[in-house]
Amino acid sequence: MKFFSLSRVTLSEGPFAHALRTDLDYVLALEPDRLLAPFLREAGLEPKAPSYGNWEDSGLDGHIGGHYLSAMALLAAATGEAEPRRRLDYTVAELARAQDAVGTGYVGGVPGGAALFERLREGGIAAATTLGSSDHWVPWYNLHKTFAGLIDAHRILGHEQALETVVRLADWWLDVAAALDDEAFEAMLDTEFGGMNESFADLAAITGRGDFAEMASRFSHRKILDPLLEGRDDLTGLHANTQIPKAVGYAATAAVRGDRRLLEAARFFWREVVERRTVAGGGNSVREHFHSPGDFSPMIEDREGPESCNTYNMLKLTKALAETAFEPSLLDFAERAVYNHQLASQHPDHGGLVYFTPMRPRHYRVYSQPELGMWCCVGTGIEAQAKYGELIFAEHEGALAVNLYIPAVLDAPELGGRFRLETDFPADEHLRLTLDLNEPRTLAVRLRLPDWSDGLAGLAVNGREVEAESVPGAVILTRQWQPGDTVAFRLPLRLRAERLPDGSPWQAYFAGPVLLASRDGADQLTGLRADDSRMGHVAHGPLRALADAPIVPDTAPEKALKSEAPLRHRLEFADPAGEAELVPLFEIHDSRYTVYWPVAAADEVGRRRAELVADRDLLALDARTVDRVALGEQQPESDHGFRGRATEVVIDAEGRRARTTAATMAVTLKDPGREGRLLRIGCRLTGSPTAVAVRVNGTLLTTETWTDERGDYDHDYALPPALTESRPVEYELEMTAPTENPTPPLTTVRLLR
Repeated sequence: MKFFSLSRVTLSEGPFAHALRTDLDYVLALEPDRLLAPFLREAGLEPKAPSYGNWEDSGLDGHIGGHYLSAMALLAAATGEAEPRRRLDYTVAELARAQDAVGTGYVGGVPGGAALFERLREGGIAAATTLGSSDHWVPWYNLHKTFAGLIDAHRILGHEQALETVVRLADWWLDVAAALDDEAFEAMLDTEFGGMNESFADLAAITGRGDFAEMASRFSHRKILDPLLEGRDDLTGLHANTQIPKAVGYAATAAVRGDRRLLEAARFFWREVVERRTVAGGGNSVREHFHSPGDFSPMIEDREGPESCNTYNMLKLTKALAETAFEPSLLDFAERAVYNHQLASQHPDHGGLVYFTPMRPRHYRVYSQPELGMWCCVGTGIEAQAKYGELIFAEHEGALAVNLYIPAVLDAPELGGRFRLETDFPADEHLRLTLDLNEPRTLAVRLRLPDWSDGLAGLAVNGREVEAESVPGAVILTRQWQPGDTVAFRLPLRLRAERLPDGSPWQAYFAGPVLLASRDGADQLTGLRADDSRMGHVAHGPLRALADAPIVPDTAPEKALKSEAPLRHRLEFADPAGEAELVPLFEIHDSRYTVYWPVAAADEVGRRRAELVADRDLLALDARTVDRVALGEQQPESDHGFRGRATEVVIDAEGRRARTTAATMAVTLKDPGREGRLLRIGCRLTGSPTAVAVRVNGTLLTTETWTDERGDYDHDYALPPALTESRPVEYELEMTAPTENPTPPLTTVRLLR
């Protein structure tokens, strides 16, 4: 499929046009000089304004600046407004000024970035293996946003200074990379690097330079790519949004190098994630990581559900694959993700953006604020909300393809004129396509038939019912069209139920493409509008007990649901007696909600209730937890200042992560309310001799040794009275290997009330 550029598509009144306008207001609330501050600082120039805080001054400095370039280009194209282009021009000029001041071609906001990458040139594999740190976080991921933003400015708006700047930046890297052998380069890729393969492939396509295409291939992380080439899913336990951009890059690199195997690897990745790892809303991952596809219990239990960044990048991959070799399932996923995760992740009033969308029943989301929240999902969010027009229309084998039923106008002179899609879908099942042609024209019109649909009803041209050719995933009308001809039809919103991908008895409900959910109260929405703390993006308010969740009957959805309107339904419970109103998830904000319901046959309700009671232990532990670090997981470690020597992340067969050390590692636990009294340490014993010494604020708390024990082990240690009496707000927790044996894989540390 050949999709039309955003500048050719104008969204008409509806929730998506509203989201676009809201995004424009949100992005214009950001100050370019504050976003530019890290770049000027790193170039030795005086910033014109102080940097933003949050993630913008704690190691990921400048990453939002790169997203801002992309968002400005997208918003200029999608809205036709002049201000985004003006701000883009200013920002690119300032980046070019910073680049000139550095003098090597480098430009970036990474703290100490120029020196850091020079150490790569000189230090080889030793420097490559230590690229990420608490000071620099994920430098390549950060720098990728600068690459991508400059490329988008040129690709979307034809911005020549942006292209000149990014080519100089790319040439700088080619010079550094010439000093790295393949072993050192591959070791460097163990640290998250965003979509650098995609960026170099894009530059190769724009400039025709073979050395850029070759560099795109060098960024193809073999540790991830090789299993995909073999048709093997080794994703369990991996950080999801580290891997998804790599697959986007595989598709982009395949396009410039003609490498079919890379394209098939990207396609295999897409199928594994979409078909085995994606939940009802179109998102994936728990606590940012891929869990076992055979066990979705973490998705239901955890407060940190699917991450918005993941879906943004999966949609990029979807579009890239559709442009190469179209399959109907690509648009089926895109529709699911756009309606139910992307649209739902923006607050319709103040424009705040969502990081995690929990699938745990009766939990909630929190929203960013422009001056305070500088998370990765804010960066991708300000782009995603500007891109709703990119998949609606396309050209497919000479036909006009109508892919998503979002009201919009397409300007396509190459197809004979303008095309107006008018509808209130999904609130109304009726749709009308008007062909405002310049003159009569023979044309095929391809109307998508979604996977959830039983077909288009009442298909008519100028009021007369017609027959259409059926093809996989669509119907096609081919005729000579006259200016002003209309195509009208209905797309009935079939009710359906969908289990979790592992088949476990948790069920979500849909009306057509729209995921339905219940509103479950606005009590204890702690941090609803997030502050600037490192973990402000997590909904820390109390969890609600699964044991109290209503169980729904295991019957056909048309029996379980009473329909009041196309997007208003009442769900009857099996236990306790009662019902809930279901509405689109994208309409629910500032509230707790339920997407997945426990389901049981009539004679299994009691047993199902007993299963849910087991969740109370988790709930009690969560209520006692002051602070927690999941060791081996990138974000929690970064948020707690992880540091260590001779450490290694280990992943078991279920995808559970842990970290071990042959020397030492440490984190900082926070206790702002001075409530901490106990330290709980979890480890995974494997039968090998291990030992650990634990110190808190320099005081030895315990030394433990194990020889041949196996299994999960958790133990509580009382904090020394001297510490609890002094009531610190932070605890420096150090875990060392006190003997020649390493520590066991340590899973979690908790500070408990």
